Amino acid sequence: MGACEAGAVRVCKKRGMRKGRAVLILGLQRLVVLETPKTGSLALRAMLAPYTLPVSDDAPRHTGYFAYLAKQAPKLSQAFGGALETVAVVRAPLGRMRSWYRYRMRGKVAHLKVSTRGISFEEFMVAYLDGSNPEMANVGRQDRFVGWNGRAAGVDHVFDYDQLDLLETFLSERVGTDLALPLRNTSPQGQSIDYSLSDAVMARYRHENAEEFALYKAVSEAGQLIRSGVAKPVKS
Repeated sequence: MGACEAGAVRVCKKRGMRKGRAVLILGLQRLVVLETPKTGSLALRAMLAPYTLPVSDDAPRHTGYFAYLAKQAPKLSQAFGGALETVAVVRAPLGRMRSWYRYRMRGKVAHLKVSTRGISFEEFMVAYLDGSNPEMANVGRQDRFVGWNGRAAGVDHVFDYDQLDLLETFLSERVGTDLALPLRNTSPQGQSIDYSLSDAVMARYRHENAEEFALYKAVSEAGQLIRSGVAKPVKS
């Protein structure tokens, strides 16, 4: 760790960036990674481990843009002498709901209210839309996580989960060495899950989460959304 990073760590700790209050920080690269749930964030954290500051180690894993802006950004700006750029990943909304549903089927939580065992995917989606089962169907929206306003995200760099090679390239250029994400969580082999939805429930989901769908459409078409005013890196 260089003297600049070490000094920033001391300032972060002094200003309250301790356990439960830090974020995933790449000090030399002046980047903060906001880990959107169910977008391979464990693999991303593992890949970046050699480059993150020690204050990142006990970070709450899923701090959204507005929480970061209110609680962490001012302290980091003081510690590093200016704002750090933010990075996040989003994925297809329905694919993300399927991932949550599948994740909550695992045996580890079978005895808890969060479990989706014995619940159809349609029932899970209706519970999410109605807010009728807050434990099982507690799933945040990605548009809110990245600060999407219908036209742009607050996060400086937003990547598509289905095009993570672009994220790998971006981070590789920033750290100065080739990076590759380790194998992300996959469904157990042989597991067959019925993800069927009625037309009515799908239409309701698309209507009520229209902003999340609009965000993902913009990101998937671009591969990487770069917030206006953020300088694109100049390749040597």
